[in-house]
Amino acid sequence: MFLYEHEGKEIFKRYGVPIPPNGVAFSVDEALKIAKEIGYPVVVKPQILGGRRGKAGAIRFAENDEELIENAKTLLSMDIRGERVERILIEKKVNIEHEYYIAYLMDFFERKPIVMFSTEGGIEIEEVARTKPEALVKRYIDPELGMKSFLALEILNDLGIKGREARKFVPIFMNLWRAFSESDLLLAEINPLVKTIEGEVIAVDARVMVDDNAEVRQEWIKEFKEKRGGRESIEYRAKEKGISLVVLEGDVGVIGNGAGLTMATVDLVKEFGGEPADFLDIGGGAGPEKVFEAIKSLTQLPGIKVILMNIFGGITRCDLVAKGIIEALGKLNLQIPLVVRLTGTNEEEGRAILEKAGIKAYTDMIAAVKKAVELSKEGR
Repeated sequence: MFLYEHEGKEIFKRYGVPIPPNGVAFSVDEALKIAKEIGYPVVVKPQILGGRRGKAGAIRFAENDEELIENAKTLLSMDIRGERVERILIEKKVNIEHEYYIAYLMDFFERKPIVMFSTEGGIEIEEVARTKPEALVKRYIDPELGMKSFLALEILNDLGIKGREARKFVPIFMNLWRAFSESDLLLAEINPLVKTIEGEVIAVDARVMVDDNAEVRQEWIKEFKEKRGGRESIEYRAKEKGISLVVLEGDVGVIGNGAGLTMATVDLVKEFGGEPADFLDIGGGAGPEKVFEAIKSLTQLPGIKVILMNIFGGITRCDLVAKGIIEALGKLNLQIPLVVRLTGTNEEEGRAILEKAGIKAYTDMIAAVKKAVELSKEGR
């Protein structure tokens, strides 16, 4: 479950990661009240679960009441990639000298957390890795040992940050690690982490994803789910149907059976230039009902341009998957293009069922992914 920026920052603050003074507003009047309390100039940011607000022109600045009123009205009427802006963050503007990137995330393949740090903050980390790989350092963390200050210093030294300057960053590494590990987070990202002209190191953004399965330990996760509407409620309802769903930011809906296959499908969509909208695993042995519910879940996400199903039948029977697809086509009046890769147990029967309904079933995963990405780009 992704958190709003202000929710992520509350977690950071709790663990000693410095953030600028801020407040959340649901109206222009609330925004004015917060700005008067923290003082101008302020940054005005829409609170959405997706990213790329800057590219959408949705990060605004205000030096006075007039500018704040204008920007708050504009942002509270915006729709950013299908997500309606209902709240804005009013935050004290800081004097930035340099921007950095830091993140902790889980590598499920290696079953270890990763720490990433870069001297090039404020842009997408994939772009940094592609254009300036020397500015990015990544290290695996031993889960039994956790993050250590010597590892933070090693990372900083590798990037030319040494001595007194490096010691300013070490508390960020350690406190963000505590937030990540103790709060059962899957992602704790600050982009950018900034050094101010005054010499402070402050988190001016927060991208946080929590582990839904940790709600038995983290009561606040359950409370968030119960209060939330929108994307989080879609994930929660899917879980009640036995479906593992994580909402992402793209327009290619992904359905697979098995976490490994589904993750590989998500990665391939990115590899071939697409943007995955989700990670959805129907699990092993899924029948028509679960397939129907999976497709239904994705139709509730805004901006989906194509649904890609990648099924490798072991204990999952391809003919039953096909029956679930046909049921979804009829009951949901599905207008979104559907690309299906179907192979394994009873694949001939499954393909025959789909072909009778006019759906080509691929056997090659790469071909299916490429077709889905191609369809997603039509009309962009």
